[in-house]
Amino acid sequence: MRNLSFGFFDDSGLPRDSRVLMFYSFETEDHLGRSGILHYHLAEGRFVGPRHDRELTAAALDFLTRAGRLASAAS
Repeated sequence: MRNLSFGFFDDSGLPRDSRVLMFYSFETEDHLGRSGILHYHLAEGRFVGPRHDRELTAAALDFLTRAGRLASAAS
């Protein structure tokens, strides 16, 4: 993954105290653009919905922690 970036959908209508919706985008090694949405359930401490690549979710957890949305990174 190259040029990985994240952002928040804070105006999604979901309560911010229980869930975080975030988008991601990156470029593959073959120069193909990829993007999508991740849904993190704070009480459960995990991403919900479709399974995602471990590298992507690890980077997303780091982003959530650095942004102050998580007390500490979960596995």
